Amino acid sequence: MLEKVNIYMGEFKVAKNPTILQAIGLGSCVSACIFDRSTKIGAMCHIMHSDSSLAKEKINLYRFADQAIEAMVKEMLKLGCHTRSMVAKVFGGASMFQNVLSLNKIGEDNVKVVIEKLKSHDIKVIAKDVGGTVGRSIWFDTTDGSVVVSQINGPTREM
Repeated sequence: MLEKVNIYMGEFKVAKNPTILQAIGLGSCVSACIFDRSTKIGAMCHIMHSDSSLAKEKINLYRFADQAIEAMVKEMLKLGCHTRSMVAKVFGGASMFQNVLSLNKIGEDNVKVVIEKLKSHDIKVIAKDVGGTVGRSIWFDTTDGSVVVSQINGPTREM
């Protein structure tokens, strides 16, 4: 049985050994799963906000899409991965605050920046389950790069 490792808000993890990386209860938060097909190394982040330049305090910058994606890619490259063999899957970014206009676009902004940062590293997004109004939980299997996504009160499927 594979070890399961939780990825909490503001964290990222890189797994060199076959592992299940899991993020439970993504709402407007976004998780990016990056898989290097040649080394079988995987990484996942659980971001809360899109842009660290907007942070009032510079603590735990991995809660921001721009910082977390950069750190994940850098760590994977240190372990012998190459961006040419990396692919990504992106999840979350729901509109959880529909009644508060100033907060309504958090999820959408998070998804946009995650995809832009991946693109800046030439990492192709091969699957995504983003947006909507319900939360999700995901389980990323670093054995083969597959991700099981389960929507709250909705379907569970493998991507």
